[in-house]
Amino acid sequence: MSNKRVNSPKRDLINYIGIVAIIILANYILSFFSGRFDLTEDKRHSLSENTIALLQDEERIEDRIFLKIYLEGDLPADIMKIRNSLEEKLEEFIVYAGDKLQYEFIDPNGEDDPAYNLEVQKNIYTEGIIPCDIQIISSGQTETRTIWPGATIEYKGKTVDQIQFFNKQIVFANEDIRGLADRTINNLEYLLISAIRRVSASSKQTVAFLQGQDELAPLQTADVRKGLDRYYLVEDVEIGGKLDALDAVDALIIAEPRKAFTEKDKFVIDQFIMNGGKVLWFVDPIDINRDSLRFTGATMGLAANLNIEKDMLYKYGARLNPDLIIDEDCGPIFIPLPEVGYVDWYFAPLLKRTDHPITNNLDPIKAEYVSSVEIVNKEDTDVTKTVLLHSSANSQIFKAPARVNYGIIPIGPDAVKPKFNKGKPEDAQFPVAIMLEGRFSSPFENRLNDAFLESQDFVTKFKSDSTKMLIVSDGDIIRNEVQQNMVVGKVQYTWYPLDEDPFGLMNPNNTPKYVYGNKDFVLNSIDYMLDDFSLIDVRAKTITMRVLDSQKVNESKTFWKVLNIGLPLFLVLCLAIFQLLMRRVNYTKN
Repeated sequence: MSNKRVNSPKRDLINYIGIVAIIILANYILSFFSGRFDLTEDKRHSLSENTIALLQDEERIEDRIFLKIYLEGDLPADIMKIRNSLEEKLEEFIVYAGDKLQYEFIDPNGEDDPAYNLEVQKNIYTEGIIPCDIQIISSGQTETRTIWPGATIEYKGKTVDQIQFFNKQIVFANEDIRGLADRTINNLEYLLISAIRRVSASSKQTVAFLQGQDELAPLQTADVRKGLDRYYLVEDVEIGGKLDALDAVDALIIAEPRKAFTEKDKFVIDQFIMNGGKVLWFVDPIDINRDSLRFTGATMGLAANLNIEKDMLYKYGARLNPDLIIDEDCGPIFIPLPEVGYVDWYFAPLLKRTDHPITNNLDPIKAEYVSSVEIVNKEDTDVTKTVLLHSSANSQIFKAPARVNYGIIPIGPDAVKPKFNKGKPEDAQFPVAIMLEGRFSSPFENRLNDAFLESQDFVTKFKSDSTKMLIVSDGDIIRNEVQQNMVVGKVQYTWYPLDEDPFGLMNPNNTPKYVYGNKDFVLNSIDYMLDDFSLIDVRAKTITMRVLDSQKVNESKTFWKVLNIGLPLFLVLCLAIFQLLMRRVNYTKN
């Protein structure tokens, strides 16, 4: 008797219905749960925690945010990658923001009427979006396409802001457009969330630059001011002995003062700190005459006296040392001597970053004629002290008075390099920037007369509210280079961005040799101290673009073409021969 199972149509129908029912039930149950899994190494498909928190903040985002994006139409392949990555990033935003965020792609050349398209483009330009002309070589001919790499933002029914995805007005045919696309894609989350942060902010905090002690001029801090201006009210303030001079200030930047502080101004700054104000000190403990170095090749570094080192900063928890750091890991300098030109300048260290939200993943921080700063008052447990920047393990210090001259640079075949520290790394990693957090003690305690303390006009505090303070032993970290030009008989000044090398040195593959993180360091510090963390980790996020090597592609493209076409044909032929042989064997047996 046969034991073979006979399939019943009825049983098959029941099995089919059961499988469908299980699938429907599973989908229904899973619809109540949401989850996203990003298996990429650099988490390119994941948003930062602070980005997600801002997108989900319904109290801050009170109304719909609508983006009109003009990067659309007949785009070159690399620019199309930006467009597609932008759409993908916005879809990720919508997962957390819901219907509070909407967008639309608009082609500025999408209509058949040229006059209408021109009017649209005029309106886009009026909104502040800058077009970009891209040269493309096609069939031996060079053509130029105009694209609009930007978007306008509507909030509460009004156009309130705009985003420029990259600032380049022309891209020549021989330029690295792929590199431009990769950098833009890497920056998309920052551009989008910073715009959402701007338009949804109900009020702005005030960041002031102190004046009155011969600090850096506004043009010398123009890059940082530009970065702050979109998120904070940026002002200049001079104390002049006025007790209420800092009343409207949330954070105070003291950028490279050269004159000594008066006791009155010190007291006003101290009471600003005691009442919870935040202060960023960018101070040079050593005076360097750069003109003397430039014209004679030598100068002396002498200890400065700003009347804040021994009482104020020491009491708060840091001591600025009168020394100069030289470092083997350094930036360049131009020496106007034959056969010299651009060389490594040991007095311009590229500072190392510690593991902290302010400094994570930042590019190297360039310093010039920087001193060491030391943590003191360690017994004061009310203040937490954290090193943010330090020199490399191959560095050493020169005590003031220190000789600074071009002779330290090894020039020629017989030149000898300075002997840098080669011992334990911790013995040579000299701190340069320290973050202090907590409740500070006032250096003016027991120094004021009773009549002032008993005055009803001003309440003096000797223990601060919880606050933060940044002490950096180099004013050049916040200073951007300024160039003077004569244009039609008039003097004009232009400044270089802090992240760019003013010398413009390039690698053999035509990428910048030096890219600095100074601006992001300052902006991150301000955000951190004012308790706004929405952009800190986004600025530091890096997406690795794993592109093909163009040279290898050109060298081996013929091989891969033959392999891709020939290998499948060969495998099919082998399979056919195998089947033919198997059939012959089977029929022979039968």
